Amino acid sequence: MQLIKKIFLLTVFFILLSSSVRNLINYQKALKFYEQYKNNFEKEKKKNQTLKTQMLKKTNLYEVEKTIRNQLNLLQPDEVAVIIPQPTLSPSPTPTPSLSNFQKWLYVYQGKLN
Repeated sequence: MQLIKKIFLLTVFFILLSSSVRNLINYQKALKFYEQYKNNFEKEKKKNQTLKTQMLKKTNLYEVEKTIRNQLNLLQPDEVAVIIPQPTLSPSPTPTPSLSNFQKWLYVYQGKLN
């Protein structure tokens, strides 16, 4: 009788132990799913906010007019266009040929002046 009680208690203990281990594993899976779901929700919430902001910008009459004017290069009557050219590298100056003293004297005697 004593042996049957011990066997019964051991089987009940193992059943409870396996059940609690299974519940612990399921809890960890559910917690991981919750964290992933929460992260996805936050990403979508942020994306939704940016899309709403863009939609408000696109429907604002001032922004629409500004976009059209910028694309067509138009100005309002009281605006002044300032066009800044792209900086270009200036070419290096070409050296003027230097004549020797002999050539300079030759030009002087021939009557040629530089």
